[in-house]
Amino acid sequence: MIVKCCVGCGARFRTGDDGVCRACGREVTPADAFLKQPGWWSLPQMRYPDAYVWLVLVSALDIMLTMIVLVALDGFEVNPIAADVIERLGYTWAIVFKFAIVVFVIVICEVIGRRDDRAGRRLARAAVVINALPVIYTFFLLFQNRPTLPPAA
Repeated sequence: MIVKCCVGCGARFRTGDDGVCRACGREVTPADAFLKQPGWWSLPQMRYPDAYVWLVLVSALDIMLTMIVLVALDGFEVNPIAADVIERLGYTWAIVFKFAIVVFVIVICEVIGRRDDRAGRRLARAAVVINALPVIYTFFLLFQNRPTLPPAA
């Protein structure tokens, strides 16, 4: 009966064998522990879900306020890259572009967080603050100027 597997090469051993693999020299673990290791398709739990929720919320607010300013108030996009995406591809692709950036930031936070938890947490919080700044500024401008919306067609 096989009860142990090598962590390195996956070689199988019987009960009486010692704790070192003869093929690669790594330690031998019980077979059930080896089988419970995460597989290719298994995903670990996200490290900073609260920060990610705030990041998605603030990014959605940014998209909504940008559309209000561009469409209803006939304003313009300050970010040159986003302005180019809107001009060339339209509003739908601007939304895709924004959330692709959000997904990219989340992946970066996860990768950094696996190496250094403190740095990953700081990066996630900084991403929320950085994405909140344009939203706060747009709200400030809207309430300061109090524009009137054009009548519905």
